[in-house]
Amino acid sequence: MDKRTRFIILVVLWLATLSAAFFWFMSTRVERLAIAAGPSNGEAFKLASVIAQVYNQSASNVRLDVFETGGSADNARLLEAGQVAFATIQADTRADESVTAVASLYADAYQLIVSDRSEITRFNELAGKRVAIAPEGSGQNSAFWFAAEHYGLSPDAMTALPMSDDAADFAMIMGQVDAVFRVRAPGNLSIRELVRDHPMRLVPIKQAEALSLQRPALRTGVIPAGAYRGSPSLPAVDLPTPVLERMLVARADLQPDLVMQLTRTLFESHSEMVSMNRLAGFIKPFDAEGIVSMPLHPGARLYYDREKPGFWQQNTRMLASLLYVLAILSSLVYALRARLQRAHKVRVSDYSVHLMEIADQAGKSDSVAELRALKDRLLGMLQQIVADLSKDRVTREEFEHFSFTWQAVDTVVRDRLVMMPKVEVNDAKQ
Repeated sequence: MDKRTRFIILVVLWLATLSAAFFWFMSTRVERLAIAAGPSNGEAFKLASVIAQVYNQSASNVRLDVFETGGSADNARLLEAGQVAFATIQADTRADESVTAVASLYADAYQLIVSDRSEITRFNELAGKRVAIAPEGSGQNSAFWFAAEHYGLSPDAMTALPMSDDAADFAMIMGQVDAVFRVRAPGNLSIRELVRDHPMRLVPIKQAEALSLQRPALRTGVIPAGAYRGSPSLPAVDLPTPVLERMLVARADLQPDLVMQLTRTLFESHSEMVSMNRLAGFIKPFDAEGIVSMPLHPGARLYYDREKPGFWQQNTRMLASLLYVLAILSSLVYALRARLQRAHKVRVSDYSVHLMEIADQAGKSDSVAELRALKDRLLGMLQQIVADLSKDRVTREEFEHFSFTWQAVDTVVRDRLVMMPKVEVNDAKQ
């Protein structure tokens, strides 16, 4: 083996080795996707962490990482900027077309907590009071000012203090604020801890239907009686309040198969997630009647539509009816065609019988007048069959067959006329 051949073999081996290494690396490479999920002590962050944990146990080449943010507004901005793949946001959060829906996680409720000794019984009675609200830039902060505007409360009408949940709880316990406003799921753990050992109560927030006219994502809901304490129950009765969906959303340009896999985890690992976080029990798909202000991601739609019948299944009855009608029409067409064919055969057969009769009479006739009458009958038959041909009463093949027979009979009549004595011919002419 010469040096050139050995060199070529070595190059081929090296290329094969590098290709195998490259494909092995690509198959083992882990793609990391980020979920923006709000504050680390929030319900959305904790639920997102459970979703990521369960997903990472089943996915081999993709890993979800949950990141703490300031809230829904921050999450939407990060998603729009392409810095994260998924996010949790409130349904009324403003977002552009790059944000698409995946699933509804749970329902958040507007909640206003006051001291048991407070005279506040309605939202508009916050005028002149000190209120602990969520930090600026969060969905909760936006929700508070939206409700305040609806009830005619300007920023100057009260003292609104943006702070964290822990700081708000401490300020409320110490009497430094008169009320705490939150948008959280009924039964929220931090609110439960706040009211458990301290004389607190919740204030109803009415007119949810009116609020929904400006923010369609809102709907009328309740905080169930006993949601935070069973005896004595807190609240004492079902408390009306606006509610809205907490959503899992995805970047619109994210690969459909990735979103479909995460959606599958949400619903096919449901029991496992519920055992780790009670809110997982409220996860549900978006349906045609759901209130969602953005389009559904194609990957999520693929999962939701997986069991929908295809076109043929959906239209089985209609197709069966069409086939039944088509069979009837085909039978009718076939019967009509057969009838026409029979009619053609009868008509051509009649012509043939008449021609044979004329030929027989011509052979037996010794009269010029009779032969001329037979010739006139031949001409009449020819005119008639030409008319039948133009009206499709006979086919061209049948006409050609008739023509051949007609010419033969016409020849017979002509020959008989030629054979007649000239005297008879002249007498006939006179």
